[in-house]
Amino acid sequence: MPAQPVHIIPSCRFDIRNPGQFRERRRELVEDGHTGSVFEMLSPDGINFGYYNLRSRNAGEIVIRNTTPFFQMSYTVSGTKSYSAHGGTGKLASLDRHQYNYLFFPEDDIHMQWPAHEQLEIFELGVSPDLVLQAMPQEHPLYPVFSGSIERNKPAAISAVNLPLQSSISTILYDMLHCPLEGRYKQLFLKAKTIELLAIQLAQYEQMAGVRPTESTRSLRKEDVERMHLAREIIASNIHSPCTLIDLAHQVGTNDAYLKSHFKQVFGTTVYGYLQGIKMAHARELLGQGKQVSEVAYLSGYKHTAHFTRAFKKYFGYAPGRIKG
Repeated sequence: MPAQPVHIIPSCRFDIRNPGQFRERRRELVEDGHTGSVFEMLSPDGINFGYYNLRSRNAGEIVIRNTTPFFQMSYTVSGTKSYSAHGGTGKLASLDRHQYNYLFFPEDDIHMQWPAHEQLEIFELGVSPDLVLQAMPQEHPLYPVFSGSIERNKPAAISAVNLPLQSSISTILYDMLHCPLEGRYKQLFLKAKTIELLAIQLAQYEQMAGVRPTESTRSLRKEDVERMHLAREIIASNIHSPCTLIDLAHQVGTNDAYLKSHFKQVFGTTVYGYLQGIKMAHARELLGQGKQVSEVAYLSGYKHTAHFTRAFKKYFGYAPGRIKG
């Protein structure tokens, strides 16, 4: 009887403490049926930033041999991925396109899997427990969940549901990826952006959980807030054929004056500003997949590439040509 082929799963040893100097590594990946790019930054501040953009001929799996407990903020721009522990049998989380979650990784082997023939574009931000808990108010609803995970020292997804990857979050992630600074200043930039991410995400979680509404939304009725969330869903589902303010207002059961006022109160931006943010985030995703600037301009609804380039640079602070797929 012929011997059965042995399936060897690649693994990597990881320590979030990363003693020593700030390090970064960028490489093109063409091996074992995987093609794409990888970029990683490791900081002595207890931060590990990773960007992975690849496509696999067969389903992929890697084992993270973790030596020090840490929290992983795991973001999926495109594709799907899942995490498990206990030899790959204990499922932690599965994330689809435009989702993120907080994961706690103890000193253990963590398996990450992804399916074949999908364009997988993900960010992984590992952060030491000390840094997370220093940034998080003790009264935050997730504080006891984070601290409890550390005490139990067992792998876990911190949020019961995956959270939406908003354009404000993806903008910070791509800023970290394309940071023009070097050495110590890049290390400082990475830490500042990590704390900024935590602030935005923790506030987002409170808002989604209905905890501590801000003064600006306190005066709105519950049904008004629900209408604005419905309006946001309609905008996100129709970015290539957006409706007028009047039509959008009628769809959610209000008028255009209230729509403009209430949307700004709930989300801190205008309807147009929110639509523009989604369009720009989607454009940057397409550029990261290797599409030409002119093609992305057309897909984003611009008749002239120059107009798209100006809008992109105004929004992100750098030209679309800087993004390499």
